[in-house]
Amino acid sequence: MKYLGLDIGSLFSKAVVVEEDRVLASAMIETTGKIDDEVNSLIDETVSRAGITRDDLNGVGLTGRGAKLSKVGVVKRDDIACVGTAVSRLVPEANMILDMGGQSITSILLDEDGGIIDFMRNDKCASGSGKFLEVMGAALGVKVGELDSFAGGSTKPVPVSSQCGVFVESELVTHVNEGEKPADIMAGIFESVAKIVTSQALKFGFQDDYTYTGGVGKFESVIGGASKRIRGSFHEFPYDPQFAGAIGAAMLAEED
Repeated sequence: MKYLGLDIGSLFSKAVVVEEDRVLASAMIETTGKIDDEVNSLIDETVSRAGITRDDLNGVGLTGRGAKLSKVGVVKRDDIACVGTAVSRLVPEANMILDMGGQSITSILLDEDGGIIDFMRNDKCASGSGKFLEVMGAALGVKVGELDSFAGGSTKPVPVSSQCGVFVESELVTHVNEGEKPADIMAGIFESVAKIVTSQALKFGFQDDYTYTGGVGKFESVIGGASKRIRGSFHEFPYDPQFAGAIGAAMLAEED
């Protein structure tokens, strides 16, 4: 049986078709605010890529920041529940999730059965989020998708003292004016993000096994820096971590 999950995020909207915990097809577009248009467009695109039609779907689940704005008649789910479900099924070893999205960072603690015990989210500050990295990259004239390779050219990361996005951008300008290499500045920003991610997660204490989800989870510079600070074993999410919420939405639609 096939289920479709959608995650309407603050920066990108994602969709997947899932069958027996396998992703058959996926699609992603930028979030524009025209939520129902995006939902319908993503459904059409994803089922087409899966080689099926809407009539072949046994259920549809919707999550993300834009889910509550949609009038499309589908099951709406909490994003933390969706990410937790996707990880519990696909990465059963993990007992902690570091979810790094477009506007927030969330740490989720799981029990041995994959149930959610607790979570923490920094949704009052965008530092360390995808939007934060996008803004920092723009200030350096680098596209967000190129930041990893750009920072890879660093020989001496420049320390970033602030954890507030506004102050970090000001600090970035100061470093540029002082003649610091842009790659070194970006590498320093990545280290700052890694500290933000881990300082929140470690409030739960050291955990044995963990994984990353969310778009920022694709940045090797972030997960590499974060992994140095976490003593547990890292388990890679088997699909693009940016689609974890959508995958979980599809799985929860199956349970209804």
